[in-house]
Amino acid sequence: MPELAEVAFACSKWDAGLGKKVIGVFTHPTSRVYRDESRDSFVELLYKSTLLSSHTHGKQMLFKFSGNIFIGLHLGMTGKLILGPKNYKQQKHDALVIIQSQNSLVFQDPRQFGRIRIHKEKNLPSWWRNLPPSIIGKNFSSEILESAIYRHKRKPIKALLLDQRYFPGIGNWMADEILWRSMLNPAKLCGKITDSEINKLFNEILFVARGAMKSIGVKGGDPPKTWLFHKRWNNGNLCPKTKTALVRETIGGRTTCWAPAVQS
Repeated sequence: MPELAEVAFACSKWDAGLGKKVIGVFTHPTSRVYRDESRDSFVELLYKSTLLSSHTHGKQMLFKFSGNIFIGLHLGMTGKLILGPKNYKQQKHDALVIIQSQNSLVFQDPRQFGRIRIHKEKNLPSWWRNLPPSIIGKNFSSEILESAIYRHKRKPIKALLLDQRYFPGIGNWMADEILWRSMLNPAKLCGKITDSEINKLFNEILFVARGAMKSIGVKGGDPPKTWLFHKRWNNGNLCPKTKTALVRETIGGRTTCWAPAVQS
C-alpha cells in the first residue's frame, strides 16, 4: 500500500489540472470504491467545476473544486492516479475519469480496495478535519508518541507505528526503516521502551518522514541508496550499517525486516 511520500507523489499527478474546468465525468458502474457515495453525485457536482487545489495527509488525499466541492481519495492497495490526454480512452479498471479541456484526471484501482468520497459544503468535510496530526506537520509532537506508547504497553512497537490513529502515512517499509535507525527490535513491547529510546524513535520518525518526502515525494521512485529500504526485500541481505545478515519475519501481523546485530 502506498505510504506517506508515495501518496504525495501520486497526488501531484493531477496538479496539471489545477485551474482548469471539468467538461466531463465518468464513474465506473460497479467499482467498490464508491461504497460510501452515489456515483451520480460525482457527475452532477463536478461537471463544469474547476479544480482549485490538492492536499495530502498521511495516506489520504483531498481535492478542492469550485462551488465548495471536495473529493477525498484513498488509493488502497492498487489504486493510482494518472494524467491522461483529453481524448483519453477509458480502461477496464478506471474508477473515475475527470475530463478537462487539455487533460483527463484518472483514478484507477484494479482490486477496488481504494475509497472515494465527495462533499459539498463551505467547511472542510469532517472526515478530513478529524484526521490526527500529520507526522510532517507542526502539530506532531513527541507527546503524541509517548502517549501512544504508554497507552499500548503490550503491543509490539512495529505494530504501534502502523497505527494510523497516531502515525498517519507510516506503512510497512517506513516502520522498518524507522526502527532500524532507532536500533529498536520491532517485536519489543511498548512497555519495555525507555525514555531515551522514545526520544531517539521520535527523531527518526521525523528524519524518515521528511527524507521520504524530499526524495520520493518529489521525484517518485525510491529513497536514498543508504537506506534499509534497498536491502529489506530478501531474507539474508546485509545490513547497510554492520554488513551482518538481515532477518525477515512476521511481527505485529506484518512481514518485517530487521537487523538483530543492531536492533535490541
